[in-house]
Amino acid sequence: MKGLKLFTFAFFTYLFLMVCANILLKDRLYAVALPSHKIMSALIIALIFWGVLVLGYLKPIQFPEWVYWLLIFILSFALPIYGQLAVLVMFLLSREYNAFEKYAKFVLLGSILSILVLYSFEGIPFFQWGLRFKLVKPLVFLAFLSGISLTYCRLNWKPKILALLILEVLFFLGTFRSLMLLVFLFYILPYYYENKLAFKQVLVAVPIFLVVIYLSGNLESLLVRVGFTFLVFHNIVSVSLPLGFFHGRLLLHSDPRWRVAFMFTLNSRYTYFLFGQPIADFGVLGIIETYLIGSLLKLSEADERTASVVLATLIYALESGIDAFVLSVLLLFGGVLVMHRKAKIQI
Repeated sequence: MKGLKLFTFAFFTYLFLMVCANILLKDRLYAVALPSHKIMSALIIALIFWGVLVLGYLKPIQFPEWVYWLLIFILSFALPIYGQLAVLVMFLLSREYNAFEKYAKFVLLGSILSILVLYSFEGIPFFQWGLRFKLVKPLVFLAFLSGISLTYCRLNWKPKILALLILEVLFFLGTFRSLMLLVFLFYILPYYYENKLAFKQVLVAVPIFLVVIYLSGNLESLLVRVGFTFLVFHNIVSVSLPLGFFHGRLLLHSDPRWRVAFMFTLNSRYTYFLFGQPIADFGVLGIIETYLIGSLLKLSEADERTASVVLATLIYALESGIDAFVLSVLLLFGGVLVMHRKAKIQI
């Protein structure tokens, strides 16, 4: 139940902040009167979907390994060619026992070097703000790659904290608060699952939190950003129920956050909350996807490292929302690797 407890705490904390921001900072979020009925409807829907996720966790459904691979392969068409190549590489790596642990240190080093190379060729978003959306996709990919490697690395706490701080500085220069949080979760959650969480590991959260506020401008601006995510979500709910608006096209879109912003006729990228995509694509039938996500969270707990990756990804998705890449990570670490590990044990 450790994963469910921490996820539930994060979920209700974020939901509370979103709703409070919409009410208390309404003058900064709305040009017209506060749409109380939309907020209440979205809040009820969010609670129902959370309940379905919990049900999936408590009564998980388990598929053969090939089913998870099939779903990942379908999702890879959100990024044609590159997506299929990535699936092929992951499939070949998964055939080797303990491949993630074996190569984690090399991948971590390679990820750090890749970010440095990216900045040296393209520029640093912190100094050239216009670059942040140009580099968002490679930075998200490298955040997951480096963070997962950090989870699987067998290092003492000092070199691990050093690696974490290097990554935090790099993603601070990338100006993405959510990626700083994501990497921190990849670092801290293995300690949480292994009951080895100590003050020295938690202490590093303080400067990261202060830097996140700095990137936001101030605490109020951060809350406005959180509140805006709920504004997007309740608009998605209002146009997508009962049977969805995109009917699967959002999940398979190469840039779903741009597609959501396009709904509002704006050329930008909007985060849409954890349950935004299932509702936008499938309406009430999005509970099926949500149930699957709850099941993946439970199944991932067969191993502390897969559990850490899945939980970190879900907490990250509270703001950003689900997309093809995020769902593929959940399927890989909550489904494929768990089933593959069970098969190895039975042999």
